[in-house]
Amino acid sequence: MKSYRPLIIIPLSILLLILMGITSFVMPKKEIIGAWVSQENPEYKLEFLQNGICKDYYANKEHKKYHYTISTQCDENSTYRSLFIKIEDNEGFFSKCYELKGVNEGNDGILVLADMDKDEEYLYTKIDN
Repeated sequence: MKSYRPLIIIPLSILLLILMGITSFVMPKKEIIGAWVSQENPEYKLEFLQNGICKDYYANKEHKKYHYTISTQCDENSTYRSLFIKIEDNEGFFSKCYELKGVNEGNDGILVLADMDKDEEYLYTKIDN
């Protein structure tokens, strides 16, 4: 008698891996929503909205609006286990990629963005509006 166990286990394993990948990708998109204040300069704040808009503020005044996307690649940057956040202005003159190193992991309220061009990390703390 032929065993069908491998025919069941292999597709289920693949499905599980796909679901794990989707979950790990959706969580940062959900966790980044809200306002974040810079740990380096408390006058600087970022606010990520659900509609893909990011607003930056300085001294509690809105400075500029950007569109943001989160993906596994950004311009020439692409890695297997990293996520990137790309911000672009409405006019298309400015575009910047940051590696998303951490976003509210373990509900710590910390956002870590890495600027690969400058080899710097920026830390933000989540705040209530």
